[in-house]
Amino acid sequence: MKYRIIASAICISVTLGGCGSFAGRHGIDSGYAYIDSHEYAKALASFESAEENGEDACLIHRGKGIAYLYCDENEQAAQELLASLAEDDGIVDDMDFDTNYYLAEAYMRLDDFNRAKGIYDAILSLRDKDPTAYYLRGVCELKAGGDEDKKSADADFTNAIRLNSKDYSMIVMIYKAYAENGDEEKAKTILQHALESDEKTMSNFEKGEMYFYLGNDAEAQNYLSKANKESGGHDTKESVVLLLGQSYERQQQYDYAISVYKEYLKNNSKSANISNQLGMCQVSKGRFYLDSGNEDEAANAFGEAIISFDGGIQLNDNAVQQALMFNKICAYEYSGDFESAKKLMSDYMTMYPLDKAAKDEMTFLETR
Repeated sequence: MKYRIIASAICISVTLGGCGSFAGRHGIDSGYAYIDSHEYAKALASFESAEENGEDACLIHRGKGIAYLYCDENEQAAQELLASLAEDDGIVDDMDFDTNYYLAEAYMRLDDFNRAKGIYDAILSLRDKDPTAYYLRGVCELKAGGDEDKKSADADFTNAIRLNSKDYSMIVMIYKAYAENGDEEKAKTILQHALESDEKTMSNFEKGEMYFYLGNDAEAQNYLSKANKESGGHDTKESVVLLLGQSYERQQQYDYAISVYKEYLKNNSKSANISNQLGMCQVSKGRFYLDSGNEDEAANAFGEAIISFDGGIQLNDNAVQQALMFNKICAYEYSGDFESAKKLMSDYMTMYPLDKAAKDEMTFLETR
C-alpha cells in the first residue's frame, strides 16, 4: 500500500495543430479536453467516436497515444504514436516534435533505450540548441547503463546546462536523474557547483531548493522560510510551501510541517495540491505513531488525513483529484477501516478504470 503523489515532469504540449484539417473534429476536441482534465478512459472513448466519424486520423492516433501513455499502457501508446506520425502530412512542425517526445517516453518506459535515443538524436539533428532534448537524451543514456552511455549522459547534461545555466529547475532535474541512477555523489556535485557559481544571484527559493536536495534541512528551511514571507504567484508560493513542509517531514517533525501547510491553506483554501500534501503528512504522522505503539494518536492522525483529502476532493481540481481519492482510500486502509476503503475503491475504479495500481489495491482489499 502506497499513497500517491503528484508527479512533476517536463510539460509537453497536448494542444492541437498540424497533422491535417481542423474541420469536423468534435470527438477529437473532446478527447484532448478529457486528457487535459486527466480523464483518460473518457478521452479514449471520444477518440474512438472520432474515428467512427471519420475525423483526422493523425490527431486521433496522437490523442490515443498520449492517453495510453498516461495510463501506463506503453506498448499501445507507442503503436498509436507511430500511427500518428505515419498519417502526418510530411511537414515537420511543433506537433511532430511533441509526438516524437511522447514516443521516446513510451520507449523509455519499455526499457527500449536504443529506440528512445534514436528519437532524441533525430530531434537534436534538427534542434541542436534544445536543452530539453539534451536532458532527456541524457536520462535515456543513464538508464541504458553502459559505461559509454554514462559518459554520453554527462556530455548531454553539460550541454543542457550550458544552453541555459540559470535554469535551476533543469539543474534540479539533472540532480534527480543522477540520484535515481544511484550516483548520489555526482548528483550533489551538480547542485554544489550551481550554488558556488550563482548563490549570490539566486532567489531565496532557488537556494532553499538546492539545499533541500543536498539534504541540508537547516539551510533549506532558512531560505525557504524567507521565500515563504515574500510575495509571489500562486504556483511559486505552492512550490515554496511544499518544499518547506517536506523538509520538516523528512526530519519527522510532522507537526511543524502540518502547521506550514495549514497556514498556507488559511489564505489559499482552494489549493488541492497542498491539501493532498497535508493529508499525506498526516498519514506519515499516523504511521509513526503506529510504529511507536500509540494507536489512539495514530487513529487521530489518520482521521485528520481523511478530512484533509476530503477538503481537497471537494475542490474538483482534475490535476490532483485522482491522487486525492487514491490517498484517501489508503488513509482508510491504514486506519483499519477496510470496508470504507473497499467501497471507495469501487467508486474510484468506476472513475479511473485504467489505473493498474488501483486494480492491485482492490485485489488486496478483497482479502481483508
